[in-house]
Amino acid sequence: MKMTQEQLAELIAKVFKNLKEKLGDSEYTMDDIFAELSAILGDAGSAESGAPEDGEEGTAVAGDAGNAGDAAGAKAEGEIPPELIAQVIEALDEFKSAGTDTEPKDAKSTDNVEHEAKAAEAEQTEKKEKNMATQTVQRKYANVFLNLPEKKPDGFKSRLEAMGASERRKTAYGMFGRAVKCINASGGDAGRAAYTAERKFDDKEMAREFKALSVTSNYDGGYLVPEVYSNEIIELLYPATVIYALGARRLGMANGNLNIPKIKTGSRAVFNGENRKIPKSAPKFGNLKLSAKKLTALIPMSNDLLRSTNFDNDVIVGQDITQQMALGVDYGALMGTGGEFEPLGIMENKNVLSIDVTGIGADYASNQGVLTAAFPNYMAAAVLRNNVYASGLGFAFNTSVEQFFKSLRDNSGSFIFAEEMNTHGTLVGYPYKTTNLIETIGGKTKIVFGNWNDLFIGEQGPLEIETSREGSWTDEAGNMVSAFENDQTLIRAINNVDAGLRHEESFAVATKVSVPV
Repeated sequence: MKMTQEQLAELIAKVFKNLKEKLGDSEYTMDDIFAELSAILGDAGSAESGAPEDGEEGTAVAGDAGNAGDAAGAKAEGEIPPELIAQVIEALDEFKSAGTDTEPKDAKSTDNVEHEAKAAEAEQTEKKEKNMATQTVQRKYANVFLNLPEKKPDGFKSRLEAMGASERRKTAYGMFGRAVKCINASGGDAGRAAYTAERKFDDKEMAREFKALSVTSNYDGGYLVPEVYSNEIIELLYPATVIYALGARRLGMANGNLNIPKIKTGSRAVFNGENRKIPKSAPKFGNLKLSAKKLTALIPMSNDLLRSTNFDNDVIVGQDITQQMALGVDYGALMGTGGEFEPLGIMENKNVLSIDVTGIGADYASNQGVLTAAFPNYMAAAVLRNNVYASGLGFAFNTSVEQFFKSLRDNSGSFIFAEEMNTHGTLVGYPYKTTNLIETIGGKTKIVFGNWNDLFIGEQGPLEIETSREGSWTDEAGNMVSAFENDQTLIRAINNVDAGLRHEESFAVATKVSVPV
């Protein structure tokens, strides 16, 4: 049964009027309110079931005897219908939020409505503790009012801002993973993705995202993840990648290209004699051009995982995709070979200083490439002599190099760097990050040091996600694996990025570094 606002106002007014007559100025509990409500509806049902005598209209609320009678008749035992309870609660909330000057619209005998609504609110915290042994039939509906959830910030981003760092990351991974699941279940159709989000996951907010995206985007074989989730997942790439963690800067490329002018050499002021010609020293300019390169990741995923509606499984899906994309960004920025399809990475850039550690002297490394404790400062000095800003300096190397430095001892047997590295995450005062993308081959590896603020990562557009259950993929051994036969889904993520150095002299790469493993 649905009641109008006017009918609700009259019903509530009658409840408080009757309570006023019965209990006077005493405060009313929620039990009192619901008991009186039940009594009114019960009387209305009785009046409706029999013919009125002597012109009496019965005891139903004025203007709504028929509706109230339907409600009471629907419950033979006098219980209040849940639909009506929800309406009454909503109306009570409106009275409370409207303030002391608010009265129910067109209500009769509403002098005490505001006062009684406040009294009902004050009884909320006491209700659970009182009269537990003497509950009435109607008390089971009281929890509908008493246990209303606290209002949360509206919108995905607003909720994230109110969370702690770890909870925020987990939530963002989970929502992104859920978006991927909806894309997979819908076959890339926007309307079906919205339907899946709402019906399968009971996620109305994500359904709205998909519906909005379906209006503004064109899908030809692919599917763009809703922008709010796409933007957030790009933010999560920052701590997942070595280069962003060290200070690389992200730039947008609206049209897939970006030109950044740079000064290669500057002007200089010189001393000169009287009546002598002033020598000219004009600055020389260069240009850093970024153009979008297609970064792709292909992730085989178990269909059992994708069918699940468990939020923790959503987190796993989101983390797997994000981790693969993060590794791709790191690879391009560090080891990309350049050209049309790959960024030019720091290690492959011929203008970046390369230090062959086998030839720099025994004070810093042996002729087999075994480093000494003095080498980190040697490498830092090689960069700083180029007038590089010290704000974004740091090391990048693999875990074998990390363990090597942690194990170095002085002449007395004390560890030289272990405490600093374990406690502060620094080496000779500079932060470091480890990635096994920098491989050890034949016992040799590389170390990168520089000002990571001078590494620019250009990005064009949001992530594009596409899924396939019939495709195949190649494993590390070169074997072709059928996704269909193994009940898997292939998830393909695409983003357009490029990497470039604002100043090549801001970096140095140590080569032929010998490590035990």
